[in-house]
Amino acid sequence: MNRFTLGKICKFFFHLHYDIRVTGEELLRDESTHLVMPNHTAYVDPLLLFSEEWWLPLRPMTDELFMRHWLYGRILRMADAIEVPDLSNGERLKIKGEREQMAAEASQLSRIAIDSLAEGKQLCFYPSGHVKTVDREVIGNRRMAYEVCRELPEGVRVILCRMRGLESSRFSKLRPKKWKWRRTVTMHFEDHTDDVRAWAQTMDRRTFNEQLEKWYNKVES
Repeated sequence: MNRFTLGKICKFFFHLHYDIRVTGEELLRDESTHLVMPNHTAYVDPLLLFSEEWWLPLRPMTDELFMRHWLYGRILRMADAIEVPDLSNGERLKIKGEREQMAAEASQLSRIAIDSLAEGKQLCFYPSGHVKTVDREVIGNRRMAYEVCRELPEGVRVILCRMRGLESSRFSKLRPKKWKWRRTVTMHFEDHTDDVRAWAQTMDRRTFNEQLEKWYNKVES
């Protein structure tokens, strides 16, 4: 089984539970190299994105813990995922040599992302780096999106993705509400290539991230 077949199978089963409504998908259907940066509302976000856009060979960046899972790891390797070191692991951080190695690996992630895009690989990562724990997307002082957009290769289109509907679901870190058999999930794509290039060149990292947060947290009419 390849990633495209798996994506179509996942899409079929997800649609049994979710009413998924996608807008702006046509932005991903040209011949460009795309950097997709979604908000992160729940643990199931990546699989939903992967299944809805099964035809696009998006290369995800994912936590090493998922890469080591017997099932998730197999799926992620199938998608040529880039492994992100778990710098929040307290026990591992107590070991000086391993801590330094993990920090060095983390510092190379932006370069890996930039080089992957320059090679024409479709890439996806979450600017916040974590599933949200409050009722809004918070990126804070994270550096990945800022650093990549500062050196964005020519010809790459940056597509932001705003997902709604998974907040307070069983896959969310927010307090669960009443369980629903059918849950409406919206997935909206917009091209912000020119915006992120300009922000990254004229703003500091924190202000750049605030611009992304503003878009992710926009209340849709």
